[in-house]
Amino acid sequence: NYMRGICDDLGMVFAGSFSPDMYDIMQQEGRDKLIRFAESCFDIVKRNLLTPRAFDMPDYCMPVYEPAGDSAKADTGGRRVLILSDRRYINDNMGNMITRLASAFNGDVRVMSLSDIDISGGCLGCCQCGFDYRCVYTGKDGFIDFYKNEIMTSDIIVMAGEIKDRYLSAKWKQMFDRAFFNTHTPTLSGKQLAFLVSGPLRSIANLREIMKAYTEFQRANLAGIVTDEQESVLTDRLIDSLALNLVEYAGKGYVGPQTFLGYGGTKIFRDDVWGRLRFVFQADHKYYEENGFYDFPQDDKKTIDINEKMMALTANPEMKENIRKIMKSEMVKPIKEIVDKK
Repeated sequence: NYMRGICDDLGMVFAGSFSPDMYDIMQQEGRDKLIRFAESCFDIVKRNLLTPRAFDMPDYCMPVYEPAGDSAKADTGGRRVLILSDRRYINDNMGNMITRLASAFNGDVRVMSLSDIDISGGCLGCCQCGFDYRCVYTGKDGFIDFYKNEIMTSDIIVMAGEIKDRYLSAKWKQMFDRAFFNTHTPTLSGKQLAFLVSGPLRSIANLREIMKAYTEFQRANLAGIVTDEQESVLTDRLIDSLALNLVEYAGKGYVGPQTFLGYGGTKIFRDDVWGRLRFVFQADHKYYEENGFYDFPQDDKKTIDINEKMMALTANPEMKENIRKIMKSEMVKPIKEIVDKK
């Protein structure tokens, strides 16, 4: 979606996408698919075919945000609050949003910028961290210490930045990439996350989905996303409400249930770390084993026993029809009992 959006913005013809598994090319079927895809792309170019746009061009011109009036005073209760931006914003929408949010907390709030952190370069994709989270940059810049000492120790984390070409800045991309020294292990479990965004997020659903997926993979709670797409008085209220929600959720230890984004992603990592990637990502394997990530259905003895009994029962045509009639009511029966008690 990101690449297609960029192609649409540049007026290019998007000839298609190909998303194989890392080992698909090892099989003849995978190689055949790749060749056919390439042939299709070349054919589109050769015949000068047109493909439809998928996305409209976002309007990056936002209303000027000028905060007014007193902000909320959300009591942090001694919890550590971090507002992290990609650079220092001064006298602009994002700068004003950060200032407003910081003032909405009644307690210590750290406002930090990635541009002030010593980050020597981006992730090299070398996978040396896989054995024990030991990054090739260890001792060579300040990012790892910053991540461990500032981000991982915070209870409430707000990530702030401007939308640039359908994503956040290159500095934010660098941060997310470098955090891969933790490989596929969640490091923000139980924390409250939020995003302050300057730009047309309502027009870029893909970016919102990335933020949601990132939070869910981390097993954190997405308390909210506030942009500057509306008039100032509403932005003030949204920021104040966000601060209040963040401390409320933190106080209750609330983390919402994962959607398919987080749940499905976790299952994919679970299977690969247990299987073909285990020796490379030994640190993940150790964490997954110790924290109950290996929840394979074939280990659920109770469900297996129930299925065996019910499969045998429904092998009888008369019994199958009787069960078919009460299927829905029996499915909700145990849930209804819980609801009635509460």
